[in-house]
Amino acid sequence: MMKCRLFSALLLLFILMAAGCSGQPAAVTADGLADQVYIYEKEGFGSDFYITLNSDGSMRCSEGALSSYFGLGTWKLDGDTVILTTDDEKFVNRFAVKDGTLVYQSADSTGFMYLTVSDGEKFLPSGAPVGRLDIDEGENDAPTPFP
Repeated sequence: MMKCRLFSALLLLFILMAAGCSGQPAAVTADGLADQVYIYEKEGFGSDFYITLNSDGSMRCSEGALSSYFGLGTWKLDGDTVILTTDDEKFVNRFAVKDGTLVYQSADSTGFMYLTVSDGEKFLPSGAPVGRLDIDEGENDAPTPFP
Protein backbone atom coordinates (compact mmCIF):
# COMPACT_ATOMS: atom_id res chain seq x y z
CA MET A 1 0.00 0.00 0.00
CA MET A 2 2.85 2.40 0.87
CA LYS A 3 4.61 1.63 -2.44
CA CYS A 4 1.39 2.34 -4.34
CA ARG A 5 0.98 5.78 -2.69
CA LEU A 6 4.65 6.64 -3.25
CA PHE A 7 4.40 5.59 -6.89
CA SER A 8 1.18 7.62 -7.35
CA ALA A 9 2.73 10.70 -5.71
CA LEU A 10 5.85 10.47 -7.88
CA LEU A 11 3.78 9.96 -11.01
CA LEU A 12 1.63 12.99 -10.19
CA LEU A 13 4.74 15.08 -9.51
CA PHE A 14 6.28 14.00 -12.83
CA ILE A 15 3.11 14.88 -14.76
CA LEU A 16 2.89 18.32 -13.15
CA MET A 17 6.56 19.05 -13.83
CA ALA A 18 6.24 17.94 -17.46
CA ALA A 19 3.17 20.11 -18.01
CA GLY A 20 4.77 23.19 -16.46
CA CYS A 21 8.15 22.84 -18.14
CA SER A 22 7.31 22.18 -21.76
CA GLY A 23 9.94 24.75 -22.79
CA GLN A 24 8.03 25.62 -25.95
CA PRO A 25 7.43 29.34 -26.47
CA ALA A 26 3.95 30.39 -27.48
CA ALA A 27 3.49 30.61 -31.24
CA VAL A 28 3.55 34.13 -32.68
CA THR A 29 0.28 34.97 -34.43
CA ALA A 30 -0.90 38.01 -36.33
CA ASP A 31 -3.99 38.13 -34.12
CA GLY A 32 -1.76 38.34 -31.04
CA LEU A 33 0.10 41.35 -32.48
CA ALA A 34 -2.76 43.19 -34.19
CA ASP A 35 -4.62 46.17 -32.79
CA GLN A 36 -1.67 47.11 -30.61
CA VAL A 37 0.48 50.20 -30.24
CA TYR A 38 4.21 49.63 -29.77
CA ILE A 39 6.44 52.38 -28.32
CA TYR A 40 10.19 52.72 -28.89
CA GLU A 41 12.20 52.09 -25.73
CA LYS A 42 14.21 55.28 -26.28
CA GLU A 43 13.25 58.91 -26.88
CA GLY A 44 11.38 59.69 -30.07
CA PHE A 45 11.67 62.87 -32.15
CA GLY A 46 9.97 65.30 -29.75
CA SER A 47 7.63 62.67 -28.24
CA ASP A 48 7.11 58.90 -28.31
CA PHE A 49 8.09 57.03 -31.47
CA TYR A 50 5.26 54.57 -31.99
CA ILE A 51 4.09 51.89 -34.39
CA THR A 52 0.45 50.81 -34.63
CA LEU A 53 -0.40 47.41 -36.13
CA ASN A 54 -4.05 47.11 -37.17
CA SER A 55 -5.96 43.86 -37.63
CA ASP A 56 -6.74 44.71 -41.27
CA GLY A 57 -3.01 44.57 -42.11
CA SER A 58 -2.51 48.33 -42.15
CA MET A 59 0.03 50.10 -39.99
CA ARG A 60 1.03 53.62 -39.09
CA CYS A 61 4.11 54.96 -37.41
CA SER A 62 5.30 58.30 -36.16
CA GLU A 63 8.84 59.02 -35.07
CA GLY A 64 7.49 61.76 -32.81
CA ALA A 65 5.69 65.08 -32.69
CA LEU A 66 8.52 66.92 -34.47
CA SER A 67 8.54 64.53 -37.43
CA SER A 68 6.93 65.79 -40.62
CA TYR A 69 6.72 62.21 -41.93
CA PHE A 70 3.81 60.04 -40.87
CA GLY A 71 4.38 56.48 -42.10
CA LEU A 72 1.29 54.75 -43.42
CA GLY A 73 1.48 51.30 -44.92
CA THR A 74 1.03 47.60 -44.34
CA TRP A 75 2.45 44.94 -42.08
CA LYS A 76 2.71 41.20 -42.32
CA LEU A 77 3.96 38.38 -40.15
CA ASP A 78 6.50 36.01 -41.73
CA GLY A 79 7.25 33.29 -39.20
CA ASP A 80 8.28 35.27 -36.11
CA THR A 81 9.26 38.37 -38.10
CA VAL A 82 7.04 41.42 -38.56
CA ILE A 83 7.69 43.29 -41.80
CA LEU A 84 6.49 46.91 -42.10
CA THR A 85 6.26 48.50 -45.55
CA THR A 86 5.19 52.11 -46.07
CA ASP A 87 2.73 52.88 -48.87
CA ASP A 88 5.34 54.99 -50.67
CA GLU A 89 7.74 52.00 -50.38
CA LYS A 90 10.52 54.25 -49.03
CA PHE A 91 10.78 52.23 -45.83
CA VAL A 92 10.75 48.49 -45.21
CA ASN A 93 11.67 47.46 -41.67
CA ARG A 94 11.83 44.08 -39.97
CA PHE A 95 11.28 43.13 -36.35
CA ALA A 96 11.67 39.82 -34.55
CA VAL A 97 8.86 39.12 -32.11
CA LYS A 98 10.08 38.18 -28.63
CA ASP A 99 7.56 37.89 -25.78
CA GLY A 100 5.14 40.29 -27.48
CA THR A 101 7.85 42.89 -28.05
CA LEU A 102 9.06 44.05 -31.49
CA VAL A 103 12.86 43.76 -31.68
CA TYR A 104 14.41 45.73 -34.54
CA GLN A 105 16.41 43.76 -37.11
CA SER A 106 18.72 46.10 -39.01
CA ALA A 107 19.67 43.47 -41.61
CA ASP A 108 17.44 43.92 -44.66
CA SER A 109 15.77 46.99 -43.08
CA THR A 110 15.92 50.48 -44.55
CA GLY A 111 15.81 52.34 -41.24
CA PHE A 112 13.64 55.31 -40.49
CA MET A 113 13.59 58.93 -41.67
CA TYR A 114 14.84 60.89 -38.64
CA LEU A 115 15.89 58.43 -35.96
CA THR A 116 18.50 55.71 -36.05
CA VAL A 117 17.22 52.53 -34.43
CA SER A 118 20.01 50.08 -33.70
CA ASP A 119 19.83 46.34 -34.17
CA GLY A 120 18.14 44.71 -31.19
CA GLU A 121 16.42 47.82 -29.86
CA LYS A 122 12.82 47.29 -28.81
CA PHE A 123 9.34 48.61 -29.37
CA LEU A 124 7.30 47.70 -26.31
CA PRO A 125 3.55 47.06 -26.33
CA SER A 126 1.81 50.03 -24.73
CA GLY A 127 -1.09 47.98 -23.40
CA ALA A 128 -3.45 50.59 -24.84
CA PRO A 129 -5.94 49.51 -27.49
CA VAL A 130 -5.58 51.12 -30.90
CA GLY A 131 -7.08 54.60 -30.93
CA ARG A 132 -6.88 54.97 -27.14
CA LEU A 133 -3.21 55.89 -26.71
CA ASP A 134 -2.76 59.54 -25.75
CA ILE A 135 0.17 60.57 -27.94
CA ASP A 136 1.07 64.17 -27.15
CA GLU A 137 1.38 65.73 -30.58
CA GLY A 138 -0.03 69.11 -29.63
CA GLU A 139 -3.72 68.47 -30.27
CA ASN A 140 -4.61 69.14 -26.62
CA ASP A 141 -2.51 72.27 -26.20
CA ALA A 142 -5.29 74.81 -26.81
CA PRO A 143 -5.87 77.14 -23.86
CA THR A 144 -8.95 76.57 -21.76
CA PRO A 145 -11.45 79.44 -22.20
CA PHE A 146 -12.36 81.44 -19.13
CA PRO A 147 -15.83 80.80 -17.65
